[in-house]
Amino acid sequence: MVLEKPGELVIKDKDMPVCGDHEILVQVRACNICRTDLKCATMGQRDLVYPRVLGHEIAGEIIARGKKVIGHQVGQRVHVHPGISCGVCDYCKSGQDNLCDQIKIMGFNFDGGFQEVIRIDKQAIKSKIVNLIRNDDLAYEEISFIEPLACCVNIQDRLQLNRKAALVIIGGGRLGLLNLFVAKAEGIQNMILIEANEERRDRGKALGFDAVFSGDEPDLLDQLKSCSNGHGVDGVIPCCPGPEAFDLALEILRKQGTFGYFSGLSRNEDFQLDINRIHYKEITVVGSYGCSVKHSQKAKTLLESRKIDVRPLISHRVKLEELERGMDYIRNSDGYSTIVVMK
Repeated sequence: MVLEKPGELVIKDKDMPVCGDHEILVQVRACNICRTDLKCATMGQRDLVYPRVLGHEIAGEIIARGKKVIGHQVGQRVHVHPGISCGVCDYCKSGQDNLCDQIKIMGFNFDGGFQEVIRIDKQAIKSKIVNLIRNDDLAYEEISFIEPLACCVNIQDRLQLNRKAALVIIGGGRLGLLNLFVAKAEGIQNMILIEANEERRDRGKALGFDAVFSGDEPDLLDQLKSCSNGHGVDGVIPCCPGPEAFDLALEILRKQGTFGYFSGLSRNEDFQLDINRIHYKEITVVGSYGCSVKHSQKAKTLLESRKIDVRPLISHRVKLEELERGMDYIRNSDGYSTIVVMK
């Protein structure tokens, strides 16, 4: 499925890629649709060059292997990490390859997972983007969650909260719930959801949040203190782009709390953020961008060990030729996760 320009997705037949001596071919079995894919398909994105095959949450099977490739075998089930880094800069050497200035990302700089076969070249293999799945019970749909899970691992590693901290997630969609799962797996004992939609609040409570709020409660700050033994909120991760969520996060954080800047902020010239709270409350702000290879490996381990079960988040499965319908599910917040599944 080729994005020719914003708003124009076209199914095309392409020649099967040739597998070079230092390359492998991966048959895509499942590719999760990210809200960023929707943004790219409708509005474009800063790193996007047209025409482009979108899709960066990729699970598949190795179907061809170059004769000089070591460590990969035909038939192996794999997750494909989307970022191909240079491997030699200071960021790469320190395991922060997601910050590499030369990084190229599948679905943005290279064609991604909304196609039947992906060619993984020598540099990509050297970047260790192909992760072998060691639990045969994991379905390809589950494997496709590794990339968004790894993004949640990144922000929570950056927060460095202790297990007794009170962590608030604003937004109970897919990434809000994945952040819940990662935090619970890491031992965070007090998880709180703020979500305007009642159905999502109920679902969040059923899946593990210790307390849920709509955000409109007149005594919200008092209730949050009550949920944290009078201590207050230690950390907040807005999992939605609205400036209102950003502002609410700064309001509810205790003094010297930590703000996890996880979701990009959408512009709203009619809404004024009170960022002076960062100053008055000595709030620490930590950002996270995407995920590194080590984050993907940690997310993979969490799935393989079944410490995290993403199956409750699979709402829709669509065929490749139904990608636009899948995008509509994302646009309308219909369910939690829509996955393109291929035979």
